[in-house]
Amino acid sequence: MKKWQCSVCNYIHEGEEPPEKCPICGADRNKFVEFTENGNASEDNTETGTVEVAPSTISEKITTFILANHIHPITIHGPNGIIPMAVLFLVLAAVLQLPGFGNAAYLSLIFVLLSMPPVLLSGYLTWQKKYKGAKTSVFKIKIASSCVATIILIGLIAWKTARPDILGAASLYSGSCK
Repeated sequence: MKKWQCSVCNYIHEGEEPPEKCPICGADRNKFVEFTENGNASEDNTETGTVEVAPSTISEKITTFILANHIHPITIHGPNGIIPMAVLFLVLAAVLQLPGFGNAAYLSLIFVLLSMPPVLLSGYLTWQKKYKGAKTSVFKIKIASSCVATIILIGLIAWKTARPDILGAASLYSGSCK
């Protein structure tokens, strides 16, 4: 029985033909390569005659560094941990009428917004190089989510910057908008 590997997510499928779509990432059938007996993909560099060239430009060196050191997963863990904390602080500020928690949430959101450029850049480069820019539903959701999150962050920070008293005790329960 033949083995096929998804070149996007490395899923292994056993069968005479590759599946129509990868069950893990949704990549089309043309993204699968056949495995040889020793477990190597049959389309590796030695069989195709291509030779990998060392990165020569600064952007190629940065991309190689990002991929080799798994920078995207590292950069995304900070914001993914800080955002729930900031939401908790906003709830505490509103419920307990403690504007200090609101200020802590505001500063946390600023930190997350400042960390978004490296997150987005490393995610884009990883998607392009490692996953060959596959336009699967998983990647579409990730790209849309990161854009929406960045827009919401900018909106929340702009709102708090324009109205510094937004989480003050007087504004939380006054029932009126200024």
